[in-house]
Amino acid sequence: MLKIDSGRLQDPKSLSPIEIAKECETRGRLIVQFSRQEAYTPAILASLNEACRLAEDRLQVRFYGHYGGRFDAMTLRHLPETRNLAVDCLTAIDNEDEIGQLPNLRSLDFGVFELDRPDFLRTIETRRLARLSLGENRKRNFDLSPLADCEILDSLFIQGHSKGIDGLEGVPQLGTLTLSGYAKKHALNFVNGISALKELKLILGGRFDLDDLSSKSLEILQIIRVQGLATMGDLSRFPELSALRIEDQIQLKQVDLNGASLKRLALINCKNLVELPGLETQDQLREFSASRVALDLDSLRDREWPSATRSVRLFSSRNKWNDDAAARLTARNLNERVDLWL
Repeated sequence: MLKIDSGRLQDPKSLSPIEIAKECETRGRLIVQFSRQEAYTPAILASLNEACRLAEDRLQVRFYGHYGGRFDAMTLRHLPETRNLAVDCLTAIDNEDEIGQLPNLRSLDFGVFELDRPDFLRTIETRRLARLSLGENRKRNFDLSPLADCEILDSLFIQGHSKGIDGLEGVPQLGTLTLSGYAKKHALNFVNGISALKELKLILGGRFDLDDLSSKSLEILQIIRVQGLATMGDLSRFPELSALRIEDQIQLKQVDLNGASLKRLALINCKNLVELPGLETQDQLREFSASRVALDLDSLRDREWPSATRSVRLFSSRNKWNDDAAARLTARNLNERVDLWL
């Protein structure tokens, strides 16, 4: 029996392609991952390649760790059927150009800290990628301009890199974008040129405001731990915005909702947030949550919520108050289970 932990099969000693394919079908997604060179013998790789053929995108093959050593991407010559590959959480790599030789690659997670190859993306057939995640390297120096050639790219994560990011303007299918550690000296105005963008997540990095950020298509915006952010500005520059999550923003004192029409709003660990002007205009608001904020939680607990509202979750620093608030909101049928933000 396969020993699978949290959807991951770690350094397996043997593999049955049919069994792996069945697990992928049952679970929807499975990761087979290797942390050291000794774990993937030619026999293991041959079986894994057949499993990739059977399971297609639902099976991710991952190489990570290799602590004290290097990953040799020549290994990938044994896996021509791989569609979903992760080569990440690595210190060093050899023969990285082999990644671009995989004929069926559609999804790639890549992160090698000591790789100094600004032109790395030019070794990949980016037009065939539907999903890409780029972790940071020491110099954060990848040239992103080859991403302008992406034709089917739907989901993109970029950590630290910014050179050539304007090339994302006009990428026709890009629906989800995450920028982690995006430096404040770099503008965000390229986002408005991504016509299919539905979801944007900004994590870490820093900037005082988001005034250069706008989008006619954006529906979901998440701002998490962006250092120094003091204002969200006029939300009317996101006419389609329906879900907003703001987390770990200690400089933020106000979020003006007057220009928005939200269905979901989450405010988490914004300890100086005292005002929500325009909350009374949010008649389509279905879910609201506030935790570790300076808002008047008593007022939020007792206010008359719109008929559309199904879930209100409020958390203070006092467990007794939290339990009482939850009971009162439950009595008003405002306790519908909500989807977690991802």
